[in-house]
Amino acid sequence: MGLTELWRIARRRWMIAAAGVLICLAAAYAYLTTLPVTYTASSTCYVSMATGTSVNDSYEGGLAAQQRVRSYVTLATSDWVALRVKGQLGLPGSVDALRSKLTASSPPATMLIVVTATDGTAVGAREIADQTVSQFRALVDQLETIQRGAAPAARVAVVDPAVLPTVPSGPKRNRILMLGLVAGLIVGGAGAFGRERLDRRLHTSADVAALLPVPILGIIDHGRPGATGELRRLRTRLAARPSTKTVLLTSLSKASVPDVGIGLARSLADTGAQVVLVDADTTGHGGSACVPDHDGPGLAGLLGRSVPVEDALVAWPEAGFCVLPLGDPDSRTPDLLANGRFTEIMSTLRDEFDHVVVQVAPVTAAADAIAVSAHCDATLGVVELGPATSTGVSGALATLGEQRLSGAVVCSRPRRRLRALVTRTKSRRSVDRSPTPPNESPAPEPDPVGVGQ
Repeated sequence: MGLTELWRIARRRWMIAAAGVLICLAAAYAYLTTLPVTYTASSTCYVSMATGTSVNDSYEGGLAAQQRVRSYVTLATSDWVALRVKGQLGLPGSVDALRSKLTASSPPATMLIVVTATDGTAVGAREIADQTVSQFRALVDQLETIQRGAAPAARVAVVDPAVLPTVPSGPKRNRILMLGLVAGLIVGGAGAFGRERLDRRLHTSADVAALLPVPILGIIDHGRPGATGELRRLRTRLAARPSTKTVLLTSLSKASVPDVGIGLARSLADTGAQVVLVDADTTGHGGSACVPDHDGPGLAGLLGRSVPVEDALVAWPEAGFCVLPLGDPDSRTPDLLANGRFTEIMSTLRDEFDHVVVQVAPVTAAADAIAVSAHCDATLGVVELGPATSTGVSGALATLGEQRLSGAVVCSRPRRRLRALVTRTKSRRSVDRSPTPPNESPAPEPDPVGVGQ
């Protein structure tokens, strides 16, 4: 996997990666709140031996002091010292709890001992460190005194007393938050990569082209300025086939996409041709929802009884073409699309109009596309990026049959931001709640592809 592929995954799945980072940072911050604030104070001691005045005596005394330092490191945090520190300072808790706050160490090949104490307050840390050194020195004097009244063979001197700490020593906030950030990047990156590999949705026209055996004749971004130009390109590519007079549009996704049929019909009508849009989508999600009110029988009525086609046509002046709406379908309507009556209707429309655009239900929802495609010169499969999946499109293609498909149209819709969606919902609620003045009809809903412009 190259950098280009990683960048594409990052752009597409950035929300998953960001969620992983935020969750891990929140977990790190929550963990920080459970950790107590601690202060650390240290005191440095020097161990010396009572020796003679010669150089050799001093050298031997230094070696003896280094040997004693190993034992003194253990004595500095012993129960004896901790018990007396606890009594002198009146500290609560057990001796073991106090010993857990004490550490002693010695740099290699030195006669120095560093005693460190931690506490929840700066003053407490300094007092514990000083008192520990004091009790430790008393213990060494007692152990190193061989005869009563004589000087001890070794002594411990304070070199650097404990200093009041100004900043907490723990917890390591920056380190923990940085670890949370790194963990978030790993978790978010893994989640984004896994989601990309498990996602079967189609996001680009290249994804669609890799599945279909037919060319993509148009890539339409609804709601974008370039949608009109792309519809013209689709019209031009269809016009390059002189025999293409009737065009069938069916969705290879789960949902119908009536915007493409309406946009294509308008684009054909813009050339001055007589165009009719036939809504044969028996799922009820075709272009009839955007047509002005009509009282005619519709396509369902024409299929059920012998009614002139002209009585069912509805003029749409704003769009520049006529519409044969679906009407009121019943359970027999899908079956009637395969009989001779529909053949007569299509023959009449071919004689009266220059172009006939037919919309049918998605291939995965009904078998209408198989029956209607026999009456059309070209069959276009519509794939909506985002909702469409590779498995769904492959299944629809296998159901329809590759030989029936003439081309494909890829469409997409701009993502609605949450604020715009909330604003639109509030505005609709306010319109619904406001009373309609008498003798005034409500404003019509805007059409999906701007045919009324």
